Amino acid sequence: MRPELRLVPDSTPQAPSAPPSLASPWWRDLLCILALGASLALVVGWLGSERRAVLSLEPDERALVFQESWDGFQQLCSAPSPPGLIPRCREQARFLLLFPECQGACQEQARLHGRALR
Repeated sequence: MRPELRLVPDSTPQAPSAPPSLASPWWRDLLCILALGASLALVVGWLGSERRAVLSLEPDERALVFQESWDGFQQLCSAPSPPGLIPRCREQARFLLLFPECQGACQEQARLHGRALR
C-alpha cells in the first residue's frame, strides 16, 4: 500500500498586499487635460465657423443671401407662428444675427425672437 499524499497549504506568512493607490501618474493627468483642451478648441472653432463662412462671402452675394433670409424670416415669423415653427424661427433669428447687414429692425426682431422663444 502506498501512503496517501496530503497537500498542506503553505503556512509561511505573507506580507499584506498594498491597497490600490488613488493617485494616478502625472502623465495620465496631463493627457486628460490636453484632450479636454483640444475638445474645447474644436467646439469653439466649430461655433465660429458659420460666422466666418458668412463673412467670407462676396459683399453682393452676402447681401443677397441676407435679403432672402430676412424676407423669409419676416414671412414666417413676424405673425404669431404655430408652436411647430418656433424652433425654425429661433434658428432663422440666430442665422440673421451672423450678418453685418442685420441692423436696426433686423436686430430688434431677431433678438426679440431669440429671447422670447427660449
